[in-house]
Order: sequence, then C-alpha cells, then structure tokens
Amino acid sequence: MKDNKILKKTTKTISDGADQILDQLKNGLSKIGDLGTNTKNKFIDYVKDVFNVLPLLEKAGFRTNRLIVGVSIPPSVEIHFSRFKEIDKKEIDELYEEYKDKKMFKLILKSLLMSNDFQSKLSSESLVFAETCIEISIPPKVSIKYLNKDISNLVKLEADFD
Repeated sequence: MKDNKILKKTTKTISDGADQILDQLKNGLSKIGDLGTNTKNKFIDYVKDVFNVLPLLEKAGFRTNRLIVGVSIPPSVEIHFSRFKEIDKKEIDELYEEYKDKKMFKLILKSLLMSNDFQSKLSSESLVFAETCIEISIPPKVSIKYLNKDISNLVKLEADFD
C-alpha cells in the first residue's frame, strides 16, 4: 500500500513538472510569435552580416561546417568551424586591417584564434579535436568540441565516401 502512495505521489510530481514545462514552452513560443517586424528585420540583417563574413573567415583558414540560426529570445547564431590551414600572424594582421570596418568579422576571428590557442594546449588519449563552435547570443559562447578517436575515424571514413 505504501508503494502505491509513493507511486501516485511521484506520478503527480512528474505530471505537475511536465505541465509547468509545457506552459513555459507555450509562453516562450507566443513571445517569439509576437516579435515585431522591426525586431525580425534587425535579426535577419544580423544573420546576413554573419553570412557575409564567412568567406572572409575562410581566408583566415577557418571553414564553416554548419550554421544554426536559433529563433528564440534572445535569438542566436551558432557556427561550427574547422581549421583547414594555418595562417601566420602577419597575414592575420593584414586581414584585420583589410576588414577593419567589419565588426562581426573581427569578433568571430578573435574568438576562433583564442579558441585555437586554447585547444592547442589541451590533449587527451581517447579524444581528438573536432571543431570549434561559436554561439553568438547573449551571452556569447565558444565551445571546443572533441570526438572519441574511434568515432573520429568513422566520421573521416564517411566523409571520404561522400
């Protein structure tokens, strides 16, 4: 009998928690739907600005693997990069000078270089560096992603067949 009461109490707690999460989700989705045209246009311009600097970042040796646009409050843009070639400091400085008017370029490149420097100081027996992810949101976030060495070899194999 005691087990039955515990089960009912646990079920009610889970049900109440699920209801609360659903209410928060509905509230969040309604806020996203209520975004004004001006806010939507600003965000679209912001995302276009990110798209425009991606080819410039490739000149600095960073290839875009994927880009995810988060339509949320606050909105976010998540970009996954891999470094495909090393560029010396002189060339990086020249790129900074050439694109000094592009704030988004400087912001992302600075984050990538900082991440690259940080990542180069980390090592693991069973994990290999996979990519850097930059999430442009409030607050911004840089993630260094690693894969299990065995999985990494499979991913490389799959890429060879594509």
